Amino acid sequence: MKRKTLTLLLAVLLAVTLAAQADEQAFEKAKTLIFDRQWGDALKQLEVVIVARPASRRYPAALFYHAKCREEMGAAREALEGYERFLAVQPEGSLAEDARVSVIDLAGQLYQDGQKQYLEKITRRLGDRNRVVSYYAAFKLSYLPDRNRARQALPVLESILKNEKDEELRDRARIAVMRIDPSRLGDKSGASKPAAGRMLKIRILDRRSKREEVLLNLPLALADLAIRSLSPEQKRSLGSQGYDLNDILARLTKEGLKVEIESEEGTFQMWVE
Repeated sequence: MKRKTLTLLLAVLLAVTLAAQADEQAFEKAKTLIFDRQWGDALKQLEVVIVARPASRRYPAALFYHAKCREEMGAAREALEGYERFLAVQPEGSLAEDARVSVIDLAGQLYQDGQKQYLEKITRRLGDRNRVVSYYAAFKLSYLPDRNRARQALPVLESILKNEKDEELRDRARIAVMRIDPSRLGDKSGASKPAAGRMLKIRILDRRSKREEVLLNLPLALADLAIRSLSPEQKRSLGSQGYDLNDILARLTKEGLKVEIESEEGTFQMWVE
């Protein structure tokens, strides 16, 4: 009797060991396929872990990467639901932060596609205890064309302006507030006194008739913030084409110059008043 019990126990342990090895092999193979951007094949390997062995230690990560594959394949709704399934199992950690940010992005995409119920997925994250997630939700909302809904982001954005020390982050918040409601910025814009109230004028003239086709008036503070918010890569790209936006804006402001560029499309003029 004892020998039969021991044999059975050994058989169970062997089965558990083999199952764990299968999970590891499937998960590692999925990671390789993800690296190679073979999303469909990666899904099949992840499902070995998700469907057959939900008790596996790889189960939470498999849920995350399964949702990631769905996102990369363009299945926004299924990916969002997958990330939420992952968060129900593992609500903390670096993958959880990435999942919540992805939920915000996907909800924004679905909202813009006309599925208005997904807006709540973004606004709920405004109160997230993770500041990265909360701030990301606020920045995302600032792009909504519906300004009444976008205004829900203002408390978070104004908190960034008040409490954050990172100037780049503060600049992003200033630009976001300006997108929603410039009057809420007040003296928190960070603009210098000489720039206050001044406008950047941009005019495009038809090449042949010289008739004005486009005239834009931008608050100088907003133009300055927009330039400072460009990434180093974007600035290098413009620099390779011979444009130093910081230098151009400084000269326009201090020297009162008018920049005029002739092209095949027409005449581009820029000045400050």
